[in-house]
Amino acid sequence: MHHRLAWLAAFLCCAAGAQTGNANGTMSKEAYRAQQQRIEAEYDATQARCKPLDRTARNVCNEKARGARDISAAELQMQFKPTPDNDEKVRMAKAEAVYAVSLEQCKSMEGNAREVCRKDAKAVFAGARAEAKLQKDVVAQGMRSERVVRDSNAIAERQADVQFAAARERCEMLPGEGKENCLADARRRFNRP
Repeated sequence: MHHRLAWLAAFLCCAAGAQTGNANGTMSKEAYRAQQQRIEAEYDATQARCKPLDRTARNVCNEKARGARDISAAELQMQFKPTPDNDEKVRMAKAEAVYAVSLEQCKSMEGNAREVCRKDAKAVFAGARAEAKLQKDVVAQGMRSERVVRDSNAIAERQADVQFAAARERCEMLPGEGKENCLADARRRFNRP
């Protein structure tokens, strides 16, 4: 019993790790649809492998397949459109998958062991849900910070372009070798070829 809870807690900790998505959201709609179809095909294949199993094992297998599908779909959505909400959906899909499998495994137990198993699974799930909500705020803050850095870099680059253009114009007014030295110095200062 305790090793199962330790495994469940370890899985949720790993599942709660930082999610990285496609920061530019560059996945095309066609690629997104193709990945959705691949996920559904994998789900169907996994469910077909579950059919020959006996009742409890089949139910656990089906829950694992459903969980894997939901996690893959949430991760795909995060890659397609990285937002704090989609990051939370990935974390929740992982927590719900583990919870559903745990509840199926609890069904095979009897009496008090079943109740303890269910309560433990619910407690781990509640912790994972709280962690997902907390991480949503952290991810939102991180995405805002990335946007601020990108915007600051773009502004700095535009300012450097303007300053280089002004320096180049000043250099154009100089005669001969002074002009060449001035242009070389401006290129070096503003990191231009």
